[in-house]
Amino acid sequence: MKTPALICALLAVHAAAHAERADTFKETRITARHSVADLITREVRLTGDVELRRGTLLIKADKGVLTENARGYQHLVLSTNKGGKPVFFRQKRDGGGEQWMEGEALRAEYDGETELLDLILDAKARRSTGGQLTDEVSGEHISYVARDERYVVSQLPDSGPSGDRGGDRRGTMVLQPVRKDPLLMPASSAAAAAASAPGQ
Repeated sequence: MKTPALICALLAVHAAAHAERADTFKETRITARHSVADLITREVRLTGDVELRRGTLLIKADKGVLTENARGYQHLVLSTNKGGKPVFFRQKRDGGGEQWMEGEALRAEYDGETELLDLILDAKARRSTGGQLTDEVSGEHISYVARDERYVVSQLPDSGPSGDRGGDRRGTMVLQPVRKDPLLMPASSAAAAAASAPGQ
């Protein structure tokens, strides 16, 4: 995907944990219910439960178009059917334990050479550790760069005669608190804390 010159970056966040580095050296496997290949243009049209897997990276979509450059690297454009589920991705992060990055959008583009995943329109991305959400971002366009260990939230170019897409187009970040409210702690945790208090 060629990044439009008018994109205005709103947020640039360096992820605290890294994408699974071993994924870089894994094969890319793409499956779909139906595919039509053009050997001259080196283009494959995929429809029905399209999945891309590369190590722990998983991308799922209703349909997609796969192309290959002269160096043998794949570029995949994925989208959703009208009323269908958004394009979804998930990838394990380095650092041990169950640490994951995942997200979705109405359209996505994956470049196998740069390991860049562009989430476009109604884009969301979130990090979790041990099944607990740690932070999440949303916006019109999210670029997830596994190799550089970062994601960037930006606006799409203005469109229409007025050059105004309307509404609040800012990106949003939600960070979960490190401290937990003791009143919201499970009873078992509260009992353990009381038992360890002085004089018990």
